[in-house]
This record gives sequence, structure tokens and C-alpha cells, in this order.
Amino acid sequence: MPAAAVAMPLRAVAASAAVPPAVRELDAAALALFDAAETGRWPQARAALDRARQAAAEVGALEAAYTEAGGELHRFYAAKNAIGGDLIEARTALAAKDRRWLVSVADRLIARAGELALPFAPRADAVTPRIETLLFLARRMRRALVWEDPVGYREAQRDFESLWKSLRGELATSVDAKRLDALDAALARAARSRTIADARALHDAVMALRADRRTR
Repeated sequence: MPAAAVAMPLRAVAASAAVPPAVRELDAAALALFDAAETGRWPQARAALDRARQAAAEVGALEAAYTEAGGELHRFYAAKNAIGGDLIEARTALAAKDRRWLVSVADRLIARAGELALPFAPRADAVTPRIETLLFLARRMRRALVWEDPVGYREAQRDFESLWKSLRGELATSVDAKRLDALDAALARAARSRTIADARALHDAVMALRADRRTR
């Protein structure tokens, strides 16, 4: 999937107090599920899935807030229904202890949370969506490693490198140079080693960059 086609994930708008807590919790639980599934930590995956189910149960009450924020009702129901299906699928994948399957479902749940948060997103910031796309691409690299998909990994890596090359200069005046250098180093390691640990470190470096930018 081309980077431009990626919808803005929830973490792009999580700083806004208007984003409903249930949506923020769904996103956090889905990412925890992704992290646990990636390395086969099944008790942690089970706990994360329980969190996601609890958050999803509260999403149904958000219809009014979603439409008042400018969201289209059919999109709300599409996301809500898809989440229900994803949770059922995640439970089956967890019961089978299938890392590939579960990490893919968790990735979809992260995207669903992002879809629910979109109406609450600020529209003026052009940099934030691209940082969030870097997170998506880093997660895609991680997923490719779980799936033992070297072609998918290389494609995601190339997309990441291309986007980062265009974005890095724009961040020079708003982000500490050490943070930018740390991401450069993490990307080089992930490109060289192609290990889960280094791909996750790249994801963490993007999250740290995003947090650093927000505090300035």
C-alpha cells in the first residue's frame, strides 16, 4: 500500500482532548496486542485483547460525538462493525497461537481506531500525518518479519526511507538533532539486520521523535 493511501492513525490526534477515551484505549490496547503477538507473548496478548474488547464495548455510545465532530454515520457503523469482526478473529487467532494471523488482526484494529478518531483530527498540521505514516510503515516492516516476507519488508523499508528523506529537513528546526540522528541510526540498523528487535526499535524511534516534536 502506498504511503499516501494511509489514513491518519489515532496517535496523530491523541493529544486532542476531544478524542473519546474509549477510542484512545482501543488504540492503545490494539498496539499492545500487536507488540505481544509479534513475539508470541500469549498471556500479554490475552490481556491486551481483553482491554480491546472492553474499549470496543464503549465505542457504540460514541455515535453522537462522532457525527457532531463531522464524521459520516455510515463510516462510524462500518468501523464499529469491522471492529466486532476483528475481535472475533483475534480471539480465534489467539486460541490458535498464530503470530502471523494475530499481528495482522491487531494491525487492522489500530487502523479502525484511527478511522474513528479522524473527525476529531486537527486539519492544519501537514507534518503530523507523515510522522504517523512513518509509524505505519515501521509497523508494516515488523509485520513482514513475522510473516517471513522479505519482499514486503524491503518495500516498506523503501517507502519509509523515501518519506523520511523528504521529511527530515522539515523537522530540523523543530526537533532536536540528536533525535533525528537516532532515527537515522535506527533505520540503518533495521535495513541492515532485518530483525524484529531492530524493526521495533525503529518504530520506537519514530514514536520518540513524535513526542519530542509535541513538547516544543
